[in-house]
Amino acid sequence: MKTQKQKINVLLTSFIIFIAFVAVGIVYIPSVMGLEAYTVETGSMSPKIPEGSMVYVRKYHNFEDYQVNDIVTFTDNKTQKSFTHRIISINPVAETFTTKGDANTEPDLSPTEYIYAVGKVEFSIPYLGYVAAFLKNTVVKIVLAVIYIAWAAIEIELYLTERKKKYD
Repeated sequence: MKTQKQKINVLLTSFIIFIAFVAVGIVYIPSVMGLEAYTVETGSMSPKIPEGSMVYVRKYHNFEDYQVNDIVTFTDNKTQKSFTHRIISINPVAETFTTKGDANTEPDLSPTEYIYAVGKVEFSIPYLGYVAAFLKNTVVKIVLAVIYIAWAAIEIELYLTERKKKYD
């Protein structure tokens, strides 16, 4: 029969493994595939990409790589704000895109310059952006660190208890 400490240990171990898999899935796997992850903060691309989704973006290096109907993430280097919208027209002379969120009735107020294009959205995972934002929170990081330390302490105590029983 499992002791209370062993039950807590199993619960903490499961929780830590789950968090590790989520973190690897969110951060490392896409970057190995050459993708950058961004969180969609508004519903402007609904229903295709709901608010709180995580979009995975592949960088394209040539203006000619972009086409009408591509969903593209743009970042303003001055404000460091990103947005993801669909290209509805292209001006090849000025190298600009007219963009529009799928849920918006009108196109964006002004064309977006090519230099602000991060890349095309390859795929998105609905609501995963909420999880990513949650895990980036400082308080959550501290709580996870405390849980990890508690887990390690319980592991050490269980090991020492078993070892003591073995040699007594």
